[in-house]
Amino acid sequence: MKTKLTKAILILMLAVFGSMNSSHAALDSKGTDFWLMFNTNFNGGATLSLFITSDVNTSGTVAIPGLGFSTPFTVTANTVTTVSIPTGAAVHTSDVIDNKGIHVTSLQEVTVYGLNRITATTDAFLGLPVDILGTDYVILTYKNVNIVNGSGFGIVGTVNGTTVTITPTQTTGPRIANVPYNITLNQGETYELLNSNSSPADLTGTKITSDQPIGVTGAHRCANIPNGGVFACDHICEMLPPTSAWGKNFVTVPLKTRLNGDTWRLMASQNSTTITINGVPQAAINSGQYVEQILTTQSVISSDKPILVAQYSNGTTFDGVTSDPFMMLVPPFEQFLANYTVTTPASGFSGNYINVVAPNAVVGTLTLDGVPVSVVNFTPIGASGFSGAQLTVALGSHTVAATLPFGLFDYGFDNADSYGYPGGQALSQIAIVSSLDVTPEIATNIVGTQHCIDGLVKDQNGIPLAGIRVDYLISGANPGAGFAFTNNSGIAQYCYTGTNVGYDTIIGSSGSLSDTVLKIWQSALPVELSSFTSVVDNKDVLLKWSTVMELNNSGFDIERTSDNNTWTKVGYAAGNGTTNEVRNYEFRDRNLNSGTYNYRLKQVDFNGNFEYFNLSNEVIIGAPNGFSLSQNYPNPFNPATKIGFAIPKEGNVALTVYDNSGKLVSTLVSGFKTAGYYTVDFNASNLSSGIYFYKIVYSGQSKVMKMSVVK
Repeated sequence: MKTKLTKAILILMLAVFGSMNSSHAALDSKGTDFWLMFNTNFNGGATLSLFITSDVNTSGTVAIPGLGFSTPFTVTANTVTTVSIPTGAAVHTSDVIDNKGIHVTSLQEVTVYGLNRITATTDAFLGLPVDILGTDYVILTYKNVNIVNGSGFGIVGTVNGTTVTITPTQTTGPRIANVPYNITLNQGETYELLNSNSSPADLTGTKITSDQPIGVTGAHRCANIPNGGVFACDHICEMLPPTSAWGKNFVTVPLKTRLNGDTWRLMASQNSTTITINGVPQAAINSGQYVEQILTTQSVISSDKPILVAQYSNGTTFDGVTSDPFMMLVPPFEQFLANYTVTTPASGFSGNYINVVAPNAVVGTLTLDGVPVSVVNFTPIGASGFSGAQLTVALGSHTVAATLPFGLFDYGFDNADSYGYPGGQALSQIAIVSSLDVTPEIATNIVGTQHCIDGLVKDQNGIPLAGIRVDYLISGANPGAGFAFTNNSGIAQYCYTGTNVGYDTIIGSSGSLSDTVLKIWQSALPVELSSFTSVVDNKDVLLKWSTVMELNNSGFDIERTSDNNTWTKVGYAAGNGTTNEVRNYEFRDRNLNSGTYNYRLKQVDFNGNFEYFNLSNEVIIGAPNGFSLSQNYPNPFNPATKIGFAIPKEGNVALTVYDNSGKLVSTLVSGFKTAGYYTVDFNASNLSSGIYFYKIVYSGQSKVMKMSVVK
């Protein structure tokens, strides 16, 4: 936490001056090891599919040990591979342990989606890999309405001998409401509990804990949403994140084509949770309780304690629009990712859509299948800093990407049928984030150099947290944005290069936490020698230069070289003036021998660091004594360098550049020259890295030297 004094200094600096990555891999829905399960659909006989995608080419295996099923798969980067799963994987008996866990393994990280398909009762879910599964869950599903009663959940084991404690909210068969009971699961074993009691029976709020990580699903055999005269039911399911990955900040977009809005459930993980919807606080709720509302507009949802949020498609009779229920989890915006590849079912759905919730900074540059999505598709979501879009897409797979994390939701409708699932999410422990401290508070760099900001994230006990995303918004002289994930030391480091002189305000944020620091970019002035003269028989050099945007009265050491290799300090020049004024400096170098000289300045900034500034002008004293070719400077270089040569008498000169194979790549000089020292600029911006040779021919003499381009 910043001290009051430091904060006061920062505020004062801002008032005076105006406004202005190695990191830990994210814990997210991508992985190489998954244990999944399908829940019971309306009447069995479902067509089951896994959609597998990856950012890279990879391969793996899908196996169901309990059914003796195993099949290999391959994935081409940014495409989707479909794996058919035996129907029996979704056939369970309530309150009975079976062995129908689905094991997905791959060489490189993949994202997995599940589709449980029966015509007129379909839904899809996002699979979560083993590395982000937890031991503490609260079930979110939907209520029974006395049409098809089947509110339920599923559990899949990942480790042998796992003890699972279940506290159901409703009496279900022999399991008594609010009375905990234990089951033991081995790896790959599955357990489903379905409640068939009369309305309003609902297993939402059921608490599940375990001594080893488990996968948990919230589901309903065929739900009617909302209850009360809406009769077209549909299977709903989602794989639930552990409570440690729940969040407090959400931005939402309604489902496309719907006329009267969507049903939402917002469930608390802790007692006395207050949820605010579009600025309106709701009555406080306790752990496992929820707020249910129909929202018709883009919305901003926040809470003072972590919550789980689900968007439900309403039944087709709710508004007379071709549709049906599905359940789709909405992650908090701090759990968004920066790219997704999703897919529609291969057939059977006449309308397929993608909802996008994107930071305003990437609106207009976010791409769908490589093509930027027009800004006309986006509408700002209040003052949240995000905008929403409802996109119609064709059947098949689609890749959506941006330079900043955004939310994506894939769904579709057909006659009394639907599916919907989140495109992916991070699963870091944002629920336990307590503090964010961004450093350095104030720093100064020269333009063209890199500056790095560290965001330290800790929990309430002061323990650093890994895998937490920190977003950085830069305003001022060098506006921009980016993000990074914390490493094992809890630090999310983001680096950028300032190209403009001035001041940047950098705001680091993680969820509702934020911290602001100041970056000062100084000019690399003096970038060139303002003027010079040679007097007293061409033996003296007067150097003059100017600087701006200096923050202190530091002076310059003046260093000189005649061969670009050996630098010698020859004096010191003190500045004059005040902050932000143009400052003028001068220095006289006396009694020089004939030759070519270069000068550079060494300045110490107020952070105690020093910078060298090379003056571009060369000073020529007298006439050369002989023919010479100098080593280019700088060397190696990218992309520009200088080549010096001297001729004692007038004559024709040719200066050429060749690549390593002897091919001519540039002619720098060709023609008559008077006696003297010369410097020629060479730019290699159109050349690749490598060794090049430059050759001079003069009065029957020639010389060759080599130089290196490094990019």
